[in-house]
Amino acid sequence: MSLLRPSLESSLLFKPWVSLAQLPGATIGQWLEKSFIGRFLFSSPNQQRQIPILFQRVFPLGIAILFILLSFASTGVIGAATWFLFALAVLAGLLARPAVPKHLTIIDLFIALFLASAALSTAFSSFFATSLIGLGKMLTFVAGYVVFRVLSEFGHKPVIVLMGLLTAIGLGEALIGFYQHINHIQPLATWSDPSINPELQMTRIFGTLQPYNPNLLAGFLTPCFAATVGNALLLFRKKTWPLAVVMLLISVLILIAMVWTGSRGGFLAIGAMLLMVFAYVGHLLWHDNQLKPFKTLKTLWISILIVSLLGLGFGLGTSEKIRARVASIFAMREDSSISYRLNVYQSATQMVRDNPVVGIGPGNSTFKLVYGLYMVPGYNALGAYSVPLEIAVEQGWLGLIIFLSMLLVLKLRVWLALDDTQRPLTEKLLIGALFTGVVGSFVYGFFDTIWYRPAVNLLFWFMVASLARFSEPKVNIQDAS
Repeated sequence: MSLLRPSLESSLLFKPWVSLAQLPGATIGQWLEKSFIGRFLFSSPNQQRQIPILFQRVFPLGIAILFILLSFASTGVIGAATWFLFALAVLAGLLARPAVPKHLTIIDLFIALFLASAALSTAFSSFFATSLIGLGKMLTFVAGYVVFRVLSEFGHKPVIVLMGLLTAIGLGEALIGFYQHINHIQPLATWSDPSINPELQMTRIFGTLQPYNPNLLAGFLTPCFAATVGNALLLFRKKTWPLAVVMLLISVLILIAMVWTGSRGGFLAIGAMLLMVFAYVGHLLWHDNQLKPFKTLKTLWISILIVSLLGLGFGLGTSEKIRARVASIFAMREDSSISYRLNVYQSATQMVRDNPVVGIGPGNSTFKLVYGLYMVPGYNALGAYSVPLEIAVEQGWLGLIIFLSMLLVLKLRVWLALDDTQRPLTEKLLIGALFTGVVGSFVYGFFDTIWYRPAVNLLFWFMVASLARFSEPKVNIQDAS
């Protein structure tokens, strides 16, 4: 019995959202099967066939290769790999066609609605051709979501293995970044505020991700950090102490690399993820029946919290460059980069006002065509530099409401899952780690649109898709740990 559910259900504000969050996938499947499209697609006289074991082994391997490609390959290669995996996922769906509706979740429904809103924006766009290209790019990300949802149906184990791969990739990027930092290798193109003392400008690391942008590296390392912390907690759960400590050390290295990117969005993501980790781990330590007896763990949690705060304070106190970079977050118009973004926000907001319902159409090409009519002279832009604002511009309030509703329902599902006394602890730790990555990516995306790069966007949907399955209420998921 959940301890949090009664209070949320009695709240006038959250009650309807909690009802959506608790809607089981079986109910959605029944709706779909009764619909015209559902009867056409899923009402098959043929009996369900078993998905081949070979597919269940090759498919995760293909996703592992895709994750490796994210760290160095071009957008075209990543897109081609994603669509190849999507074709395999569709093949698996055809084999298990009658059973597909039974595996749908409320999050899947929101993703479908979000894609439908993008299609609607395309249909009504004044720049149909460029919007159609933008819709194609969005279809690639949705294809990635479908791929990861199919993977999540195989249980916890392949997802945990892929999280381990993200740890290895994140460590590799961090070590390359350290080399760039030590040898003062600067990225080819970054914004340098002329008002800042050159002695206070950081050597910003950028790793191997194309197009060699420090902000892109920070956005990529965000889910890598969440996955590494999750791996550490899962190893602690198994009492594999040496490996767990190694994972914690790797998470620290990834954290340092995120700091050395000099990405202010990355700094905010770090703060959000650390708060999330300490919040959900603390909640489990004090409220989960499996952990309540272990008072030593509570002492360790408090000690780590104190050490982390002291470490952050020491880092800010000893590095004048990092301190100046963090302080610049609050400089507003006094910082040229932030002032530039504020001008773009102003223009993008006006675009939303003039196209409030379905927006201007998806894609950065459409954005550039329309933005020229609204921009402050001298402040050209490829995007709105804020994911929620970008969605509002491209898909209107309709698309933004659907996207934010999806995140809210996902958050409530995570809350209820962490508070469910019947769920295995391993599953709760996995859910908390995945949601930490979602939170970090969204906080980062609130002030930058690097979220739309495949290396960042696909990892975001990987974590959302995994949560869509593992946070499903009243469904027994085999604990593959």
